[in-house]
Amino acid sequence: MNIDFSLIESIKEEVLQVYNNSKNIKEMEIKNKEGNDIVTAIDLYMENNIIKIIRNLFPEHSIYSEECGEQSKTSEYEWFIDPIDGTINFASGLPLFSTSIALKKNNETILGIVFDYSQNDIYYAIKGKGAFCNGKKLQVSNNDKLNNSIISFCLTSHYSNEHIKDVLNVEEKLAPKVRGLRLIVSGAIELCWCASGKIDGVLNVKPSVGLSSAAGKLFVAEAGGIITNLKGKERNNIDTLLVTNGKIHDEIVELLNWN
Repeated sequence: MNIDFSLIESIKEEVLQVYNNSKNIKEMEIKNKEGNDIVTAIDLYMENNIIKIIRNLFPEHSIYSEECGEQSKTSEYEWFIDPIDGTINFASGLPLFSTSIALKKNNETILGIVFDYSQNDIYYAIKGKGAFCNGKKLQVSNNDKLNNSIISFCLTSHYSNEHIKDVLNVEEKLAPKVRGLRLIVSGAIELCWCASGKIDGVLNVKPSVGLSSAAGKLFVAEAGGIITNLKGKERNNIDTLLVTNGKIHDEIVELLNWN
């Protein structure tokens, strides 16, 4: 099996066709999920067709997708698929949503693609070969001053009361120290922006398997950034998340003093 940029190009063209075809769906059919989260007919259409694309290419590979969950993990290769990351944004007409696809081998991400449709940006990376957006190589920011930094929060619509308190605690500690805090609510896009130097860091207080962030974390690593949990330690399979350009990482870890 060849994991190369021609594979990315093939997947890219097919997913773009699926997204364009999804525009013909007239009824969004919004349904409630956990908490106040939602799923739409577009999510399901995108997911089903992306799974078909992967199955046609690699019928033996395992797949973990947003709506279907983990399907028969029998292969050392597993695809992580979030068909619409930022569904609430998408359903509301806010142009901050994406599709995230990543391939893991023995739990290590080796390939990633993220589609930022509203900006016509496609981000992609192969482990050890760099990260790119529309053919341009990505590099994290050179900013080494926390007070010049822009940090984004990954949020969801189904945080527990404990997670909400954690968010407020982090906000209270960071707000006086950084240039700006941002709420985008498409973790894949936020990580792409960190990899490209538009923002300096991304954090998530809710432990997660990282379905929507798997590709973006690879981009940041390939672009020279650092990925840990909020304690500054190597992440477990389900963990909190702190991603930065590397130059402000230790300062944030010390400031948060995460328990």
